[in-house]
This record gives sequence, C-alpha cells and structure tokens, in this order.
Amino acid sequence: MAKDYYIARDAYKLENLAAKKYQFYAQNATNPEVQQLFSQISQVQQKTAQEFQQMMNQFPQ
Repeated sequence: MAKDYYIARDAYKLENLAAKKYQFYAQNATNPEVQQLFSQISQVQQKTAQEFQQMMNQFPQ
C-alpha cells in the first residue's frame, strides 16, 4: 500500500507542476487563442492533480 501512495504522490506532484506551468504560459501568451488553450490545459492538469490527491487520501500512511 505504501508503494501505491508514493506513486500517487509523485503523479500528483507532476500534474500539479504541469498545471502551474500551463497557467504561467496562459498568463504570458499574447495571442488570446493561445491563452485560452493553455488555460484549458491547465484546468485539465489541475483536475487530474486533484484526483491523485484524493487517491492519496485513501491510502493509510
């Protein structure tokens, strides 16, 4: 079980970092279409990160 927790934790960290990167790209893009695309990608990454976080909460530590 501990191994699964650490896998979920690592996946959470990667997804959360990706969400932050895409949000940064959205904030710094000059083309509105590009901004919107990066913002949407960021939202998907954040949702996935939240799912991994919920998964982590299910494992005993």
